[in-house]
Amino acid sequence: MWSISKYLLLAAVVVCLSVCFRLYSQLASLNITTLIHHQFKASAPPPTISFYKLSLQWPPAACHGMYTCKPPIPSDFTIHGIWPQDSNDEPIPPYNKNNPCTLKTPTPPTDLPIKLRPIEVYLTSIWPNLVDGLNLTANYQFWEYEWKKHGTCSDYPDDPLTYFKSALKLRLGIKTIVRFGRQTSWTVKQVADEVFHVLKAYPQIACNLNPSRTQKQLWEIRLCYDRPNPGQPPHTLINCTNILRVSKGKIIGPCKSMSDTIFFP
Repeated sequence: MWSISKYLLLAAVVVCLSVCFRLYSQLASLNITTLIHHQFKASAPPPTISFYKLSLQWPPAACHGMYTCKPPIPSDFTIHGIWPQDSNDEPIPPYNKNNPCTLKTPTPPTDLPIKLRPIEVYLTSIWPNLVDGLNLTANYQFWEYEWKKHGTCSDYPDDPLTYFKSALKLRLGIKTIVRFGRQTSWTVKQVADEVFHVLKAYPQIACNLNPSRTQKQLWEIRLCYDRPNPGQPPHTLINCTNILRVSKGKIIGPCKSMSDTIFFP
């Protein structure tokens, strides 16, 4: 009896070990497959910069429908940002250390107060945080946000001074963007044609809505510049790929057609 029991016990152990080994093999195979899958996804190269987009916002529209702004509200186009874009007119994603866009180490946003001190006065005037443009802390919060989102994967990830100076230089080089007066209405096509007539390149037009959401307004005019050679800032104006705002192939924002009428407050 004892001999039979030993054999039965031994057989049970063998069966258990066999089942456990098969289960372990399946789990190990699944883990390896999953790991390879994640490694493959992580190793996909980041998108390549195709051009830069200088976004200029019209403060009376931005502060009348999007932001609650403290006076004084500028009466000229101010800089929203300068954004590296890929060939599909999508923004280059921010720096990601797990899938870096550059071999350089980007300057931390917290270093900007030191790096941008030489041009601080110009940035405050031409690239203000419209919510509180005279508040230097609020301005640096805005610049740090733009740097982290758009500057760290630009061609100047470790040189924020050159990045911000490039936008200032482009803006200061534009004396006139549109020639029509305020408190007038135009179609998106008329605005784009006007910019083309003045600057010889088609822009992108961004709209917003007034506080009662009853009227489309001219919020931003965005100008596109070819990607420069290494060591140079953007300087060659080109036609923007999309006159209306597009993301993932779909028009976004209140303006959906070139025939939409927009108010210039």
